[in-house]
Amino acid sequence: MVATAKTVGDLFDLIERKPDLLVDADLTVERDGVAFTVRGYDDLVAVDLPSFGAALDLWRDGPVEGTDAVATLAAAGLTAEIRVRGAPVARLGADAVPSPLAKRLGLGPIQLFLDGALLALMPRRG
Repeated sequence: MVATAKTVGDLFDLIERKPDLLVDADLTVERDGVAFTVRGYDDLVAVDLPSFGAALDLWRDGPVEGTDAVATLAAAGLTAEIRVRGAPVARLGADAVPSPLAKRLGLGPIQLFLDGALLALMPRRG
C-alpha cells in the first residue's frame, strides 16, 4: 500500500511517521591514500580516522558540506561519531548536543569531546 498526501499537513504527517534509518556496516574506506573505518551500530555511525589532519580534511573536503551533513544525519535520525585513533572527538546529527566551542570555531552544530581530543593527541604506548 502506498500512502499519498493530499495536503501539506498530510505530507508532514507522513514524514513524521517514517521510521528512522538504521545502519549496519563495517567498512574500510580509503580517501586520498588515507584509510579509515566506518562502522554502523543501528542509529550511530562511527568514523575512525588515523589523525586529526585526516579528520579535518574530511570535514573540509568531504563529499557533503559539514552543515549539510549535520542536517541530513539529523533528518534521517542518525548520529555520526568522529573518532581519531579510537577516541571520540566529535558527534553530529540526531543525538549530538551542540557545544559552544564548536560554534565559536565556526564548525556549526556539532558536539566536541575535549577529553577524546586529548586522548587522540597522546602518543601511543607500547
